[in-house]
Amino acid sequence: MNGMLHRVTTPLPAGMNPNGGGKPRAGIFGFFWKVLYILACFWLGIILLCLPSSPFWDSNYLLVLYPKIRPVVSNSFFKGFVLGLGILNILIVIDEVAHFKRKGVSR
Repeated sequence: MNGMLHRVTTPLPAGMNPNGGGKPRAGIFGFFWKVLYILACFWLGIILLCLPSSPFWDSNYLLVLYPKIRPVVSNSFFKGFVLGLGILNILIVIDEVAHFKRKGVSR
């Protein structure tokens, strides 16, 4: 300690790259979770696109238990809202796939 400065090192958070500018390391688990996220968003979008026009929408067990919500669920604006959420999920998938191809797993 004779007037010399000692380099203080702090441990990096889990998954951080010690050599490069603080970007997380892209491992097999990062790849797996990214693909799983893309697939889940895609399937949720497809379900939300198809569900309002299916026969299940107007006759399901939830409407039997709670008949007061039937006017809300049967409303065309609400069906359009659910359809719009499906479209939004599909757009999220397209954006995620574009970033996945361009930058790899670490976003």
